[in-house]
Amino acid sequence: MDLPHLDQTDQDIIRFLHENGRVSYSKIGEELNLSRVAIQKRVEALMESGIIENFTIRLNAMKLGKTVSAFFEVEVEPRYVEQVGNELSEDPCVVSIYQMTGPSTLHMHALLKNDEALDHFLFKKIYAMQGIVNVETHMVIKRFKQGIGLEL
Repeated sequence: MDLPHLDQTDQDIIRFLHENGRVSYSKIGEELNLSRVAIQKRVEALMESGIIENFTIRLNAMKLGKTVSAFFEVEVEPRYVEQVGNELSEDPCVVSIYQMTGPSTLHMHALLKNDEALDHFLFKKIYAMQGIVNVETHMVIKRFKQGIGLEL
């Protein structure tokens, strides 16, 4: 994908950082025939412009004891969508939550310790909230890819 508002060097820097957020500016500079300082200035500019929001790590949820990965379609009365979305987004087991076009449904991904934690989250947390109409739960059985899916 070509991003016309970014020159090829910025696109290459983003690609390197996307593949490995810990790669050094010196290493990127070696690959692109630029100095470490030039790379650092470009990364800072990408951050200031909001293209790079932050640097993070991806954890292995299974190895951290989160054995249940579940996706939820939470149907909410329209007047409660904002309230429910904000409240669920504060729960530490919620990885992501989105309001999509169409009906007032929130699409959410959560990582939970086990089936008991899933049961508690579903019945004591979600169903206990005001405005919940219906919840569909889909559990992950196999992951083929995880990540941002950014192609530059």
